[in-house]
Amino acid sequence: MAKFTKKAIVDTFVKLLNEKPLSKITVKEIIEECEINRNTFYYYFENIYTLVDYLFCTEIQKLQEITDISDTLCDECEIVLDLLKNNKRALKHIYESPNRDLLEHYFSKALDKAMLDFIRSLFKDINADEDDIQFLARYHKYALVGYIFDWLANDYDEEIESILRRISALSEESIRNYLKKLIEISKQ
Repeated sequence: MAKFTKKAIVDTFVKLLNEKPLSKITVKEIIEECEINRNTFYYYFENIYTLVDYLFCTEIQKLQEITDISDTLCDECEIVLDLLKNNKRALKHIYESPNRDLLEHYFSKALDKAMLDFIRSLFKDINADEDDIQFLARYHKYALVGYIFDWLANDYDEEIESILRRISALSEESIRNYLKKLIEISKQ
């Protein structure tokens, strides 16, 4: 029953977040929608912001579990794409709130593993410096996060699918070219 109640609180919060800005959502609305009392809400969450943090942490965990089974950067981006498309209004409401840093932290952390896993898979047979791998992962992660934030901020007509496909193709090409150069240098 406890898992059900906590899930109901989170689901209700996401529903409300898709309808209105974060600053307009109250604990009272959540508890009325869930038909629970205030103490039950506070048993699970200290406030709305701990609820946001919990939501992001669980979503990061889900994304990281899913990315364990994908083979390409494009596959990784497709996973992120589903999250973006299904929750654009909620993400935009958080983006436009004073808690934007939570959103940036969430995307950064969620994409860390995806980028590192992809780059490590390319470098598995190469004796590459860990600093190079970390640098490449950070560089391409920041590009992706930057485009996602730009998309949220500006309501571009360009579909996020197109943006993510282009970024993943460019990133894969860039990483593969960098890898080729490392191989050439090591042969000298």
